[in-house]
Amino acid sequence: MVPPIRVAIIGLSANAITDWASRAHLPYFLSSVGRSKYQIVALCNSSKASAERSIKMFGLAPGTRAYGSPGDLAADPDVQLVVCCTRADKHYETTLPSIKAGKDVLIEWPLAQNAAKAEELTAAAKESGSRTIVGLQGWHVPTTLKLKELIACGRIGKVWSSEFTAARWTSDQYSVSSALSYFADRKVGGNFVTIGFGHVFDWVQHVLGDLGDIQSRLQLQRPKLNVVDSHTGRPVDTMISDVPDLIHVTGTLPETEHIVKNATLHMRFRRAQAFQGDPALVWTIFGEKGEIRLTAVFDTMLQVSQLLDVTIEVHDHKAHEVERVDFKWGSYPELPHLARSYGPIYEAYANGTTGTYADFEHGLKRHKQLDKMLEKWDKFKAI
Repeated sequence: MVPPIRVAIIGLSANAITDWASRAHLPYFLSSVGRSKYQIVALCNSSKASAERSIKMFGLAPGTRAYGSPGDLAADPDVQLVVCCTRADKHYETTLPSIKAGKDVLIEWPLAQNAAKAEELTAAAKESGSRTIVGLQGWHVPTTLKLKELIACGRIGKVWSSEFTAARWTSDQYSVSSALSYFADRKVGGNFVTIGFGHVFDWVQHVLGDLGDIQSRLQLQRPKLNVVDSHTGRPVDTMISDVPDLIHVTGTLPETEHIVKNATLHMRFRRAQAFQGDPALVWTIFGEKGEIRLTAVFDTMLQVSQLLDVTIEVHDHKAHEVERVDFKWGSYPELPHLARSYGPIYEAYANGTTGTYADFEHGLKRHKQLDKMLEKWDKFKAI
């Protein structure tokens, strides 16, 4: 029997604002397949007392160690893999000690608050030999897998171009929760551009290939936002956002056996309500013999969606027929939908497989793409 991989989680807190660690990661570790390959041996929170409360609350093994310092966690020789689920501006400081100690590390996306910090983490991991993972789980959702399959099998011939348009909003596009008001502060690094658009931008490129000759135009349409109480939903304050809420991107897709030379991708992503009656997301891939269209009625974040509102259709130009294509989760049906796309990541890591999940090098590449767009927007505003 291969001994289980010993895991420490940073940010599994009983009082966490987003409780992402408990909803997306913990279910896999506590599942039968997860327990056969992994063992949670430590938690690190803002204080040792907080970590101790979480160990008790989530029913972890009595011997699970509690840490309130990233340095103390890094010094624990028993920990092999560190999983970081804090907010973006805490990723660097909470994981760098473990990376320098040579531990393997998974960091949720964004990798850090900006490309500069992401590059430091990537360089440190390369120097220490740490294996790295970035939580860009959109690679493993059924819609991504099905689109890649349709393109690879030549269903629409070679891809000529692609158009993507989405309107992302929650209950009120003019408001931000008091608990998550940092989403409107660019320096934190977790916001509409890096998270809302960043995840989408990654899985679109995972399907079609990395964009070249990227041109972008960003705009901030609604700088003044209401701050609403996280529990009552009532406005309690106002704040000024410095995060763009409209993103236009065009670029050239890489030439492959399935994509023609100089094929174009155009994306429009905005923080707003979709037009009444229109879907929140429409993604069309145009080919020589037909078109693929993905439609999501309500949600743009397919990597965290139950996908119940999503359809994929193929228009065969020659036959003048439109076929609805089935897709479904192929594994981990016992897990909640937020955790299912992490199963393949943890399985691949445990098996020593590479190339099937995003690592720090990949995350840094995405950070640089996004930072260039924001830098261009800053220069445009200064004119």
